[in-house]
Amino acid sequence: MPDDIYLNNPERLFEALEKELSNPDNMVVVQIAPAVRVALGEEFGYFPGEDLTGRTVGLLQQLGFDHVIDTPLGADVNIYEEAYEILHALEREDDDYFPVFNSCCIGWRLYCSRTHEDVCKHISPIASPHMISGSIAKHYLENKFHKPKEEIISVSIMPCTLKKYETMERLPDGAKYVDYVLTTQELADFAKRKGLDLKAAPEGNFSELLPGSSKDGVVFGVTGGLAEALLTTLAHILDVEKEDEHYFRSNDSIKKRKVRLGKYTLDVVSVHGFANLEKVLKEIELGEKYHFVEVMNCPYGCVGGPGQPLPPTEEKLRARAAGLRRAADTKGAFATVPQENPTVQKIYQELLDFPGSETARRLLYFQKVKLK
Repeated sequence: MPDDIYLNNPERLFEALEKELSNPDNMVVVQIAPAVRVALGEEFGYFPGEDLTGRTVGLLQQLGFDHVIDTPLGADVNIYEEAYEILHALEREDDDYFPVFNSCCIGWRLYCSRTHEDVCKHISPIASPHMISGSIAKHYLENKFHKPKEEIISVSIMPCTLKKYETMERLPDGAKYVDYVLTTQELADFAKRKGLDLKAAPEGNFSELLPGSSKDGVVFGVTGGLAEALLTTLAHILDVEKEDEHYFRSNDSIKKRKVRLGKYTLDVVSVHGFANLEKVLKEIELGEKYHFVEVMNCPYGCVGGPGQPLPPTEEKLRARAAGLRRAADTKGAFATVPQENPTVQKIYQELLDFPGSETARRLLYFQKVKLK
């Protein structure tokens, strides 16, 4: 199994993947982050922002992966769990629970742990979407095929080099959520070394065992997407009319909104960039009350991550952000919120029971167990 020697060594990473893919005992599952699908094409001559989900799936199938799944499936589960955590805190009038900081950005969590230790207790305990997808894949497929979990290898295609550090996180039984992470650039390099071209790849479909995600899951990959997903998911749970769900789709570095959901009023802020985060933290220090703070390090969110094709020009970032929001809206025809996603329903029925269950907390939340 991999260890930290693969974090900054693509050659060793590619060798390890070749070995895993060639092992007949292994079932190798790969997932695609939302930001990857609107950026990978740049490495093969496409325009930034083109949604190439189908071709990316087809390329991964050509590379020999057994199952291709969607990281936004993990985002669906993440925000479903988060919505109930926040709702329960509102119901018990637990003001000390707030503000909740949530982000799929490990860069922000690392920054917070080094500079704002007092804030860390307010970071959501729910694991990042690709960690959740990795854990679900391992445990769901283990049950489905009666296959040892050690032979189910989880690989993530991510827009961020820092995501590699999440391969060091452990579940309570010592297993990894995710075994290997390739960045968008590394996937392109890996494919080219094998003589494959994205333009020649067939249109592929996600694994029929864990297919699809909702609009909310896809929009995670761009700034404001997590806040949007939380509010639409909560509105659905509470069975109340949504306010302007697209408010957080601007590319402003700080976006604030007071949102009424039934009998509750939530103060929500979305921010990207550490300098802007410091402004929000200063407001909180001076007494400003927020319920939910979405934090992204990179400009425009994960679409601007440090594993995406270079150079990250303003024009490219805007095109990726717009492309991902369009891709999310396309998903809306299938399912807008996690609760409408049949795959999420199946996962809870067959594996997780209900949001916040003992099983969910064991398989989906950050654990204190880390093996050296």
